[in-house]
Amino acid sequence: MIQAISPGRLVVRRKVGLVLIGVGAFFIALAPLIRFYVAQQLVAAPLNVYEKSTLRADNATYLDTAKWTIQKGATVTATNTTRGDVHAGDGKIAVWDSFTSIEDTTANAKIETQAQRAVFDRRTAMLQSGHGAAVGTDTKVRQTGVGLFWPVDVKRKSYPYFDTTTKRAWPMNYEGEEKVQGVKAYRFVQQIPPTVTDSIKPGVPASLFGMTPAQLAKVPGYDKANNAVAVDRVYQSTTTVWVDPRTGAPINQEQKVNQTLRTSDGVDRLVVADLDLKMTPDSQKHLIDTSDGYATKIALVQSIVPYGGGALGVVLLIVGLLLAFAGRRRPAHAGGSSSNGGPSNSDTGDAGDADDTRTLETERSEKEPSDHESA
Repeated sequence: MIQAISPGRLVVRRKVGLVLIGVGAFFIALAPLIRFYVAQQLVAAPLNVYEKSTLRADNATYLDTAKWTIQKGATVTATNTTRGDVHAGDGKIAVWDSFTSIEDTTANAKIETQAQRAVFDRRTAMLQSGHGAAVGTDTKVRQTGVGLFWPVDVKRKSYPYFDTTTKRAWPMNYEGEEKVQGVKAYRFVQQIPPTVTDSIKPGVPASLFGMTPAQLAKVPGYDKANNAVAVDRVYQSTTTVWVDPRTGAPINQEQKVNQTLRTSDGVDRLVVADLDLKMTPDSQKHLIDTSDGYATKIALVQSIVPYGGGALGVVLLIVGLLLAFAGRRRPAHAGGSSSNGGPSNSDTGDAGDADDTRTLETERSEKEPSDHESA
């Protein structure tokens, strides 16, 4: 039996349906706005950042400038701290200060400190000048390429990567995918050929070279009065960085460093640094955990919210259409009347069945002859 929906209920259903249609249309329209505009505004390098990581080299060689002696077989750590200068950055650029302390943990001695103030585009990651950008205290260094931060949408290609020792950018080439503690990462490698980074004059102590006076006399740049040799410091390195493609965040790093002292005749006289630095597992895990957090936030604005909101909008729109318009056509027998204006069988119930029985009996009596006609 089909029951008619009361006019009051139809009105309520229609109103609810219209509301759902409006909400659904809103979510559908909002989805591309979030995906293609809001996401581009929000997915960028953070202004407020604080990261600490440590690289370690065993069996290392370095020059102890406090004693002017070559130390071998040492354990050397390079601990980097990066902090964002929130007040110096804005919607377009970020300003990060990086400080690296290099120490001999075996002798509990500090070897060197390095500092960099990096100013870069929050979306392309390209370094810029101004805003106090400097390497050490040198604000005249022109920083280019990528450095402390990589593009969020990092690609499988070569990037110019800034090196603070040589104070210029060198190609950092994509060389494949690898996993770092279970996380897929892009591996980039930078090769810096032997490059003069510093000229030391009047020179370093001649005793460093272990030569006799007669041998020293033949060395270009030897100053007998000061017992010193004028040299150039020559630097070369191989730097490998593993970058999380979800966020553009480095999650592992290795650096092989070699430095020599070269006299003016082009001869490398002494190795003053031989380090094979590798990031500690604890530092890797910390960087991965941080990158996971960024990846979740990026996924929210790039995928989960726009696509999930769009799908929800479609569902609400369909339900709203069904509620608003499906109940407007009433059933054929609704309203309690037949085609001739009288009551229908559904309204009279058993009475209709009784009428049908009487009709059948009348037809049967008309067909059968009476006893009088048979006689």
